[in-house]
Amino acid sequence: MSEGRMEGAGSGRWANGTLLAELCDSPDAATALRSLGTARTYEAGEHLLIEGLRETFVLLLLGGVTKVTATSEDGDTALLAIRLGGDLVGEFAAFDNRPRSATVTAAGPVTARRIGQRDFLDCLDSAPAVALAVSRMLVRKNRWSVRRRGDFSGSPVATRVARVLVDLMEDYGEPRGPGVLIGPRLTQAELAGLVGAKERRVHHVLGELAAQGLIQVGYGRTTVLAPDRLRAAARLTEDPRT
Repeated sequence: MSEGRMEGAGSGRWANGTLLAELCDSPDAATALRSLGTARTYEAGEHLLIEGLRETFVLLLLGGVTKVTATSEDGDTALLAIRLGGDLVGEFAAFDNRPRSATVTAAGPVTARRIGQRDFLDCLDSAPAVALAVSRMLVRKNRWSVRRRGDFSGSPVATRVARVLVDLMEDYGEPRGPGVLIGPRLTQAELAGLVGAKERRVHHVLGELAAQGLIQVGYGRTTVLAPDRLRAAARLTEDPRT
């Protein structure tokens, strides 16, 4: 998977809503951030970060799709977020030196830069544009973190697919007429990896959602036609942006 695979129409090579898309008007700052650390690759199902481990590096994702999960109080796995090429993961531990608060798992092949804590913090000190973009990203993550701790692994596949589509719509969506275009070009295999189901079952669920008029599926692109109805299908009835 190439470094620029996840593209967004509003940000050039990076999907709308990602950290590197936020830096599209500060190319020198983006270049400085991307020059840090060492290149890493991960295969589908491989953990990039593991909840509870004490480590302080961050990962700047350059390509691919990952899911961020955490263990709930009753032992279920909760889907907290989707993160993809252009996003940053692992920054909480870099700031506070506490154990990892979540597990990040590759849904397909992923490329990234592994950046040490000191280099990351020095970059924030020397590049105000990066510091501001990271601050905005942290505010978004904090705003939605409580909502994302609902049970995920125990939900039906159809609910999990709808929830992932809602996450992608709210994190990376771009208005398209009466609907919202989900910016990342996800394959059905990647979507299956995100929800923990067989690709054939995911294909069937997408067809059902399309037949109900909730989404429109194109080649690698999905447009949400009825956001409120999709949230209801995902058992998420409130828009966190309101």
